[in-house]
Amino acid sequence: MPQRADARANRSALLASAARLFTEQGPDVALEAVARDAGVSIATLYRHFPGREDLVAAAYAAELTALGEIDLEDGTAADALARWLARFVEYARTKRALGDLLHSLPEGSHPPAREAIVGALEQLLAAGARDGSLRADRDAEDVLALLAGLWTLPDGPEWPARAERLAGFVLDGLAPQPGGVRSAR
Repeated sequence: MPQRADARANRSALLASAARLFTEQGPDVALEAVARDAGVSIATLYRHFPGREDLVAAAYAAELTALGEIDLEDGTAADALARWLARFVEYARTKRALGDLLHSLPEGSHPPAREAIVGALEQLLAAGARDGSLRADRDAEDVLALLAGLWTLPDGPEWPARAERLAGFVLDGLAPQPGGVRSAR
């Protein structure tokens, strides 16, 4: 049975609040705070998510779903990649904040991250090769290997700025090279 519009809106608000508060305050944030931030009662939160693990899994799944959504309508593929990289940095912040809790979730409680990320990158790189805004000689696995560096950054208040800079390096490295392709050889 489909959910009513207000129930869908409540669920979306809860997921957005949960992702933000888990990222800002960690996985132990009070569920009452999540409900309050979403503008709903704690009973509404429990109707949608019977326990903390259910909310964490759903919030993480929503982050992955957002990573898989590619918007190629506004500007070039390079512009879309820049927007996607900003979302990826937010995803990485959320995943770092939820770290141990995510690893303790049952197998299959959330979609596999690698497939969503590689799929999005493949779409973006192919579109960039077609419109000429991104190099055609790079693949999604290479880009993901570079982005994996975000997980090696030390925690702290400087993490978001460093992560954004690293994502910028990735974008710069995917820009078409004047005079042909340069390599590290």
